[in-house]
Amino acid sequence: MKNFWKTVWKGLRTFFSKLSHFIEHHTIIFCAILSLVENFVIEALGRRSLGQAVSYVIHSPAVFLYNALIIMLCLSLSLLFRRRVFGIVLFSLPWLLCGVINNAVLNYRVTPLSAIDFQIVKMSLILVYLTKAQRIMLYVGAALAVIAVVALWIVGPKISGKIHFGRNMATIVGLLAAVVIATNIGLNFEALGNRFGDLVGAYKNYGFVYCFSSSVLDTGINKPAGYCEEMVKEVTDALPEVSVPSEDSVRPDVIMIQLESFFDPNLIKGAKFSANPDPVFTWLKDNYTCGALHMPSYGGGTANSEFEVLTGMTMEAFGAGEYPYKTIMLKAPCESLAFNLKELGYGTHAIHNHTGNFYDRDKVYPNLGFDSFQSIEYMNNIERTAYGWCKDKILTNEIITAIDTDEDHESKFVWAVSVQGHGKYPSEPIEGMDLAITMERGTFSDERTSMIEYYSNMVYEMDAFVGDLISKLEERNRPTVLILYGDHLPSLDFKAEELELGDMYTTEYVIWDNIGLQRQPYTKMESNFLSSYVTSLLGYHVGTINRFNQFCGNDPNYQSKLELLQYDSLYGEHYGWPAPDYYQPTDMRMGTVPVTIDYVTLIGQNLYVHGSGFTDKSMIYINGQKMSRTSKLSSSCLILGGTSLEQGDSIRVGQPSSKREVLSYTNEIIYGAQVAVPQENAAEASDTDEASDAAIEVGEEAIPEAA
Repeated sequence: MKNFWKTVWKGLRTFFSKLSHFIEHHTIIFCAILSLVENFVIEALGRRSLGQAVSYVIHSPAVFLYNALIIMLCLSLSLLFRRRVFGIVLFSLPWLLCGVINNAVLNYRVTPLSAIDFQIVKMSLILVYLTKAQRIMLYVGAALAVIAVVALWIVGPKISGKIHFGRNMATIVGLLAAVVIATNIGLNFEALGNRFGDLVGAYKNYGFVYCFSSSVLDTGINKPAGYCEEMVKEVTDALPEVSVPSEDSVRPDVIMIQLESFFDPNLIKGAKFSANPDPVFTWLKDNYTCGALHMPSYGGGTANSEFEVLTGMTMEAFGAGEYPYKTIMLKAPCESLAFNLKELGYGTHAIHNHTGNFYDRDKVYPNLGFDSFQSIEYMNNIERTAYGWCKDKILTNEIITAIDTDEDHESKFVWAVSVQGHGKYPSEPIEGMDLAITMERGTFSDERTSMIEYYSNMVYEMDAFVGDLISKLEERNRPTVLILYGDHLPSLDFKAEELELGDMYTTEYVIWDNIGLQRQPYTKMESNFLSSYVTSLLGYHVGTINRFNQFCGNDPNYQSKLELLQYDSLYGEHYGWPAPDYYQPTDMRMGTVPVTIDYVTLIGQNLYVHGSGFTDKSMIYINGQKMSRTSKLSSSCLILGGTSLEQGDSIRVGQPSSKREVLSYTNEIIYGAQVAVPQENAAEASDTDEASDAAIEVGEEAIPEAA
């Protein structure tokens, strides 16, 4: 046995010695072979099937070779390294790693990996999607990869001769030119595409490497040829002049809810349920205006559906896999449904029963015109699904509170984004979970039956939330319009032929009202038309893009004109609006109801913070340091044990998010020997005899009732 292992070791050393020699003298040939192999592995991982990868190579050989050429260009950079094996590993590993990550991502959603995912990934998602064992494997694997690369740099073979930098650079430049030429040929002959409205289809048709590279290099909106003021004015001046509703006209509250992964399970062909999974939604479709929405994504991409609906813009103009919420919308205020309704005197409020900084909504919403944003960090009485998503029924009171709290505006616009329907969906029944809705086994496997049953029960609960909300709105007897729609289909591995609506990018919308709106015919539209459609029904013709969508939807040059307006709005000179600074970020408040401190008491080593709006996420901060031992006694009192304070210490309450960012802080309290008053009043109080009257005595009588 000992001789056997010696023979094996000797054979391996001989093999790697010959391989190293071949790499040194025939680097480009080796890179070409490796790029073909690596591209095939990446496609097999992305298609999650060896057979489909083989089929792709057979039916699209030119596209396959083109993708391999991009990898080869990256590997050719190893020509500049004396440790050439190390260089090849260094430049091939990222592509292989992206292929592995893409495969993992596709276990939980339909949309493939793109560059923007590396900006929006959060540890909280890893905790939701991976088991403890999987997380440990992830961390260990990453550590081993780093160690292996470092070790290869230290002990890896070096080339024996001189590095011919001039010749090697010429080779790299030649490969770059070949990629550029091949790209232009592919685009001209439509073997490749530069539009990624259907991201899933693009990755399948054009290959992972090309599409992912496009998502890295192609962002934003390309400047239209000939862009100038006259070009924009030609479009905007053609819009009809319309009158603004009079001050005394009825301006109903407008509530728009984007329901996560929501659609009618009855539209799944071959599916029969023990009961209707969405009786309220079915009733709404039978009695009110409804229709179909073509969404920009399938199985994911919530923020892009949200962007299209709120702004009236289309994702067709942006780069592959881009999320404007993570790019331009972080710095560019633009026309939106909220801003348009603000022009008519509406108060504007956003609600989301998930973390406030997911997709950077806390930073984007001010640029879309919202006055307040109530995220899950500001909510109490949270119930969660088996996968940890907040249930939507919490939104009923949150929406009513947002409407009732805003006393400065007669009419309110509430934008709510739900989360309960979010994947993943279990491939086998969850132990102990009672199902209100079950499905007869038909053409579906046991795994898909379990997934559809779980999803349908989430829909059943979301539908009950809608019914409860409508009941509350009817009780208020206030003019109201409620718009509901699904942001995309759930990631249930649907094929178009399995769905009554005929494709994987179509959801439905309904419009409930109590103001007597005439019921409209069932209409299918692009999602960026929905807000314009609703405002048109209300007679609200404000905003440039809104009016363009209302009146120019049938223009044969609609797409190019809309992209011109989008570029002008987000990247250009704002020729289409009254002034370059027409839209300014709002001074948005986090939380529908402000979180505030009234006073503090220190009893022994227990610090009690009294105020309002506290939640389980609320944390006491002393001199800027988070006190993780904070506990909530009630929505008006927090306690921190084991505390000692000194005169002049700063006390605030913050609402940290899942990224450990703090979404907002309360007013500041400065602790004194016997006085603890808000900082802004501290100087004034200390200069008057009233300070002693305002003192908060520390004693047993100061123990709050909640304690």
